[in-house]
Amino acid sequence: MYKYIQDSIRNNSRLLLKDLTVPQKKAVTETIRGLFVRGTPILRHLAQNENISAKKQGDKYSYHLGNIQLKEKVEQSALNKVRNHMRKNTIIAYDLTDINKAAAKKMEKLSVVFDGSKRKTANGYTLHGLGVNGILLKLEVHEGEKYTQNQIRRKIVEKYTQKFDLKGILVIDRGNDDKQFFTFLRHEQKAQFVARLKSNRNVVVKETGAIMKVENLPVGKYQVYLMNTHNTNVDLRAVFTLVIYAHINNEKPPIRLLASLDHTYSSEEIVHMYLQRWGIENIFKKVKQKFNLEKIRVLNYQKFVNLIALIQFAINVSTVTFIKIQKSTYLLISGVLMHYKNFLKIKALTFNLDSFIKFALKPLIVRCQKDPPRQLNLLSRRQLEKLGPS
Repeated sequence: MYKYIQDSIRNNSRLLLKDLTVPQKKAVTETIRGLFVRGTPILRHLAQNENISAKKQGDKYSYHLGNIQLKEKVEQSALNKVRNHMRKNTIIAYDLTDINKAAAKKMEKLSVVFDGSKRKTANGYTLHGLGVNGILLKLEVHEGEKYTQNQIRRKIVEKYTQKFDLKGILVIDRGNDDKQFFTFLRHEQKAQFVARLKSNRNVVVKETGAIMKVENLPVGKYQVYLMNTHNTNVDLRAVFTLVIYAHINNEKPPIRLLASLDHTYSSEEIVHMYLQRWGIENIFKKVKQKFNLEKIRVLNYQKFVNLIALIQFAINVSTVTFIKIQKSTYLLISGVLMHYKNFLKIKALTFNLDSFIKFALKPLIVRCQKDPPRQLNLLSRRQLEKLGPS
């Protein structure tokens, strides 16, 4: 049953293992397998060999992760999976997430991050994420000592705009509401995008010429200009579409979206495009919850980056395999699907990627626990038999 899943992991790992030495290949292979088995990034817990101590195996994985470069290979593997499926209106979701390491003191290149779940700042790492069709193209650790978040964001967008030949619609949240970034996307990258705006964003309504804060505009669809860098003049180089759409919860403010699109779309279509951004939020949730990102303990930055890359790889392999078993009629894959459905009945889970990851994470190699040494009995066997069963 699990042979198909193992074969899928092995086939997808080929690009990662290319150009590595034999010991490095073995360490990376065991680390990937361990991630699927244990669902944790703690290296000692990924141990596969019952005859070698978990500490020794964890040290081996740690050593080799510090001497290789996996990030680019993982990203290339992800790109290969989506490149041929890109269309003009394919949604490309960009967002940020964080790893809270409030208790960490010795991990390299820690920075201050905002923990959205706890609504407070803490030590940790910021991650740049880019997702297409459920595949995580980017899960890049932000290196704050060298670059600002804006620089990394531009670098990512520029790279993938070229890779996709201007196909796709970039969707970004209001945390990326940046007038200069919008100008960069529209005029330098010629990219289509939909961005959620903050309530205090100033726009110039084309019809009236009035400068308005978007919070003061009623629900509707507008043609607008943006102001220049210093808000002294109107930037007339491009007209944008502004959509003010009533929130499904009447107590919440409306959704305010700025779009630069090649074709005319209705307000509902633009809102639907934006809502597809939640796909990457769900990927972040899977990465954090199913692979326990915040439990990473490696102190060296290069090891940390490589481990993040392997987790990105694991979630992508899970996604591709999950999609494939639903589409294929091949007997072996149908058998995996049958066992998966039985698993769902036992675990009372729904048919989705979250439950499939739990299913796929069942041990491929079981690390047997040694029985404790047998304790000598104080009484003889005959006396014990007289006493009867305990």
